Amino acid sequence: MSKPDSDQDKVRRAVAEIAETEAGQIFFNWMMNSCFFTRSTIEADPQAREINPIGTIFNESRRRLYLDVRRGIPAGLLKKIEHKN
Repeated sequence: MSKPDSDQDKVRRAVAEIAETEAGQIFFNWMMNSCFFTRSTIEADPQAREINPIGTIFNESRRRLYLDVRRGIPAGLLKKIEHKN
């Protein structure tokens, strides 16, 4: 008897299925760009020339969301999603 799938396994399968669709690829590409995956998460005040730690932490938490979701996307589809631009 096989053990039932965990919630995490179900979510990973769902993410992979969504990533196979054109709409899913468009969404994950948007999410990647919105979540600071390819750019710095450091938030700074250009006038004061100081780093904003709260803004930086907030941006990094957004990046972490994409990194968590990204784990469920098959490698071949990641190339299509992340190199779309």
